[in-house]
Amino acid sequence: MFTLETKSVDSACKKGNQRPTRITILVDNEVRPGLNLIPEHGFAALVESGPVRILFDTGQGSALVHNAQALGIDLSSLSAIVLSHGHNDHTGGLLHAVKSNPGVRVVAHPAVFSPHLKLSDDENIPCPWGIPYSRDILEAFGAVFDFAPELTEIVPVFWFTGSVPRVHEVAPDKHLVTVEGALTIPDPLEDDCSLVMNTDSGPVLLFGCAHAGVRNVLEHVRNKLAIDRVFACMGGTHLGKSPESEINSAVEAFEQVGVQLLAPAHCTGREPKSILESHFGRRFRAAGAGEVFEF
Repeated sequence: MFTLETKSVDSACKKGNQRPTRITILVDNEVRPGLNLIPEHGFAALVESGPVRILFDTGQGSALVHNAQALGIDLSSLSAIVLSHGHNDHTGGLLHAVKSNPGVRVVAHPAVFSPHLKLSDDENIPCPWGIPYSRDILEAFGAVFDFAPELTEIVPVFWFTGSVPRVHEVAPDKHLVTVEGALTIPDPLEDDCSLVMNTDSGPVLLFGCAHAGVRNVLEHVRNKLAIDRVFACMGGTHLGKSPESEINSAVEAFEQVGVQLLAPAHCTGREPKSILESHFGRRFRAAGAGEVFEF
């Protein structure tokens, strides 16, 4: 069984890392006004802490390049690229990021190249919805894949969650499918992962889409890292098409870990965002492209 080497997030946070952590949202469905940014259905964020620079997801591609340039951000000299899962709205800009960082480490779940497909609303025909580049092409341009099936400390005090057990049932998205032999089946999205980091404010959890379910992700993180509190939760929560009971469950889960900042993005959905903002009040903050968070 996987175990952490010497410390948990909680013990590391108590010591303080002396390196303020900055998270800049580069790609999201919404943008901060007045910055000449492009909105895009997708997600990407740059995490910086001292010399560590991690690109978490890459959007569909075009917005990543444009928005980074508009914000004056150089996407070269990355410590690593971390993929939350293999959907193309999180991996479309991967080739550009790899070409800008030859030899870069790309952390992902082993199932990230699974045949992810998506059904349109009015057709029963599955269309490709996975990484738009083959592993061979990405490696030819310099990607060095580091596949992590379970919780892994990728650099000091930065953890990749690996697979999240679906202890609590999550309403399936009927549009997301995969193939098994000659059959089209619901996509289990085994590769859905998140990023946890120690900051001077406390543990921060960054979701890509949280297809595994917010409650499941939080319980997985708490159990594996032996922590009771999570200071901030950010990113896509995939609550946009969830029943009210699942939204309420997410609210309860956030409260159980004492979240002081909730910044949902991407696939959270307008109505769930309104519910979350109403409940969390001053602890809620928009996380559109161009927003910067410091811990």
